[in-house]
Amino acid sequence: MKKTFFWFVALIFALVSCKQAEKPAEVVEKLTLAKVLSDNFEYKGGQVELEGMVLHVCAHSGKKMFIGNPDDPEQKIQIFTSDKISSFPKDLEGTKVSVVGTLEEEKLDIEYANKLEEEIKAEEKENSDHSCEFEESMKKVENLKQRIQNSPKGYISKYTMTAISFKKL
Repeated sequence: MKKTFFWFVALIFALVSCKQAEKPAEVVEKLTLAKVLSDNFEYKGGQVELEGMVLHVCAHSGKKMFIGNPDDPEQKIQIFTSDKISSFPKDLEGTKVSVVGTLEEEKLDIEYANKLEEEIKAEEKENSDHSCEFEESMKKVENLKQRIQNSPKGYISKYTMTAISFKKL
């Protein structure tokens, strides 16, 4: 009886182990930068792959970089290292890369835009001399407010990425 019970338990263990080993690997969704940066993109979770030109690698730590469209400075996404990547090499700047990781969404709503506008105005008061930078910053805030108002979601999503792997293309 003990032998039968032992073999029964061993068989169950073997079957369960085989079922767990058959789990498919996580599918990595390949996305374009334009799609992620569009106002109607909704992130469903999981790992994604993005390709783009490396516009900048942080010179101090190498722990973050921007990939994007060199012809449009607004079309970029910030990428952070994870525990699987110690740093991004500075020589990646100007090269095309493929990055796999997870996205983080920050929701920019009208409250966020109003707070940003107040901060810019307060900073301008401290400097007392009216600058072109102030006017440029205010134009960016107005553009942001317009995009938020035109968004069907009532907010604009700003995405960053935490990379688990990357490669030069």
